[in-house]
Amino acid sequence: MINNFTKTLKVFIYFSIAFLISVSCSSPNSQTEVSESTRESYGLEILDSMVVDFIGVMAWSHISPDGDNFLAIDQQKSNVLLIGKDGEIRATLHKTGDQPDAIGQNLSARPQFRNNAEIALLGSKGLFIFGFDGNLKKSIKPSFDPFSSFFIQNTDQFQFMDENHAVAVYGARNPEGSGFYTEASGTKLESIDVENGTFTGILPYPFSSRYNSSETFPITNSTPVFRASEKGIYLAFKNEAKIFHYDWENTENPKDEIHLKIEPFHLMKGKDPKSVDKKAIHIDVRDFSYGSINNIYLAGDELLVSYTHGLSDEEFDQVTEGISGFQESLRLIEENNRSKLAVLLSDGLPIPIETPDVFGTLEFVDKEGNLWFSPNKNEVERDYEVLYKSTIK
Repeated sequence: MINNFTKTLKVFIYFSIAFLISVSCSSPNSQTEVSESTRESYGLEILDSMVVDFIGVMAWSHISPDGDNFLAIDQQKSNVLLIGKDGEIRATLHKTGDQPDAIGQNLSARPQFRNNAEIALLGSKGLFIFGFDGNLKKSIKPSFDPFSSFFIQNTDQFQFMDENHAVAVYGARNPEGSGFYTEASGTKLESIDVENGTFTGILPYPFSSRYNSSETFPITNSTPVFRASEKGIYLAFKNEAKIFHYDWENTENPKDEIHLKIEPFHLMKGKDPKSVDKKAIHIDVRDFSYGSINNIYLAGDELLVSYTHGLSDEEFDQVTEGISGFQESLRLIEENNRSKLAVLLSDGLPIPIETPDVFGTLEFVDKEGNLWFSPNKNEVERDYEVLYKSTIK
């Protein structure tokens, strides 16, 4: 029953949030109101582009450390595509399903390069390492069932600090209920030691987080968003305008936190746990229209953040008035609650990055700090895929 629930939830969240997110708390009343229209902003300079001869629905995933290869997902066939820097599809891996080296029924996160020669896939059965030829090299299975693990496209829920250490959002170690709602106790991320083959829970909710409370929230609005490196980890939760910064020497308590000066930032209200059936799923389209920290990036010494302000109750009612379909409501929310990209200063002030109209989603940042964007698919229909390499100016 739990496995069926997890599979259904993963698929539903994947398509719903993948549709909504394309390129997120402290009380908004306590933040300094700043008019974003009067701020200085950064721009982007296009350095290069890569074209792939592909017809279908592709989602980009990762760039290798040496910059010679890319990973993408064929969403129609659940295939992982290995693509060279010349745009040639070098290999196709199908690793979901029931075959002996299958990762489970679905991916739990975007595929990642472990190094310049190996691909890492995270699924419900654990972490699997494959060579570029598709042969299994190693698998690491968790000692628990990852309840409610789900995959949000365009968000790096699985990252390597080095080839032997990774961090992932990997469901809850929750033996009771569905895991669809927050639990104040317990860890929120998994540290994966590839060499020793272990999963270890790390990072409980920080003391000052709004989720470390007696109220409960759906995971659609409280899932962790993070950026890990050898130096430490930046951690946020989607509907909270804070970023917590940790050293690896202490993953129990953040060494500092950044209060994001985002105005407005519309918050979801928590619920009394006694009023919620934790063994059931209740997804409301309104849940997808609140303020959100969508992603955190490191580009050289710069900390970047993508976020949405969210919609007020009045704005949400106006946008969805007369609309009954779930997907149509999501489309209208996305049109009226667009994601923004900014350089985040140490005091929490986001300096906007102005992006060309041809740019859509920031897919990843490479080792040199270059930003790779997929195109704005609303601008023009194509019978090929493309990536734009750019730098902040």
